[in-house]
Amino acid sequence: MSTSVLPQLLEVDSELSAQASTLEAQLNELQEKRKGIQTVIAMFESGATPDVAEIAAATAGASSGKTTKRAAKATKTKAKTKATKATKATKTKAAKVTKATKTKATKVKATRGRPAKAKPASAAKKAGTKRSGRTANWQRYVQDNYSKAPLPDVIVGVLQAQPSNVFKIADVMSAVFKEDMPKNHFLKARNRVSNILSAGARDGHWYRGRGGTYSASEKAIKAAG
Repeated sequence: MSTSVLPQLLEVDSELSAQASTLEAQLNELQEKRKGIQTVIAMFESGATPDVAEIAAATAGASSGKTTKRAAKATKTKAKTKATKATKATKTKAAKVTKATKTKATKVKATRGRPAKAKPASAAKKAGTKRSGRTANWQRYVQDNYSKAPLPDVIVGVLQAQPSNVFKIADVMSAVFKEDMPKNHFLKARNRVSNILSAGARDGHWYRGRGGTYSASEKAIKAAG
């Protein structure tokens, strides 16, 4: 029985060997074709657009020796599609850049003749700003050591120099102005100081307590209240 089975086994072995050889050859062919495809991919990724002949030669494969008309047509169509998409993308990007450039140029042209807007100052600064280019009469009576500084900066300096003290408007007036200031100038200066103190407290530069008192220290204001 074993003698009759042996020829069958040998035949099966021969068939399997032939199939293995065929599969190995097909595998080699596929690997060669894959190398050709990878070559084409590298061409496109580098930015170059090879012609159909180069694509067909690269994708032919070493073992096959030729490329079918269907494969060549498909490769040509694919390459043409990619080239078309790349061209459209380039045109779209260029159109966007052109549009953005025109828009920017239009804005520059529209704003070229307009006067520049002044930057907003803080409320304390606004309160101490003169409405005209002329020096206010009361400014002549500012203490000599404060005469060259803007009034809001002077008041900040007075409050911060004594942070534990609580000041009324009259205290600030005494610290900033000379005693011999005429009454009409005094009233204008007092109104300006009051506005600056209110604006500074509102902006958080210092603190306001009861009875129109101000201090650089919140603790001092609470203790006085």
